[in-house]
Parts: sequence; C-alpha cells; structure tokens
Amino acid sequence: MPMLVSIARVADVPTPTKMQEFHDEHERVLGAYADVPKILRDPNDPNQVAVVCDVRDLDGLRAATRTPEGDAMMRKYGFIEQLSYFLED
Repeated sequence: MPMLVSIARVADVPTPTKMQEFHDEHERVLGAYADVPKILRDPNDPNQVAVVCDVRDLDGLRAATRTPEGDAMMRKYGFIEQLSYFLED
C-alpha cells in the first residue's frame, strides 16, 4: 500500500474535538480510498501541515476529493490548498 504525504496550507489549527470530527468524516467520505491520516504541523508555520496516510486507491482518492462532498469536507476542516505531495510505493 503506497504512503502519501500531502503538504497543505490550512486556515486554522483545529481543536482536539474538531480533529476527531475530521477523522470521523474522513473515514466516511474518503475511507474507502485511504486510511484516516496523521496530520503533522510545521513547527515554523502553523498554517502548513503534512497529511500522512496509506492509500488503497489513489485514483479513487483523487476523484473523491474533487466531488462536491469531498471538496466541502476539506473546506469545512480548513484545508485551503495542497502545496505539494509525495507518494511512496
């Protein structure tokens, strides 16, 4: 299973409660394509994160994040844009 690291700009630092909501919604919307990610914060920039996950279906993940539901979920939890990503087989 490939590992994906996505570097992203975010709008805010979520509370622990909001992070749990994000993980639950990620599982519902994107869980068929990738595990619930680990999110690492940049120690020098609170608005930049690395999202680390194991991907089961990269094409499905890309398609799901581009649906209205996937896009709304990402925006709801403060994701502004993906800056870069790294994929390991």
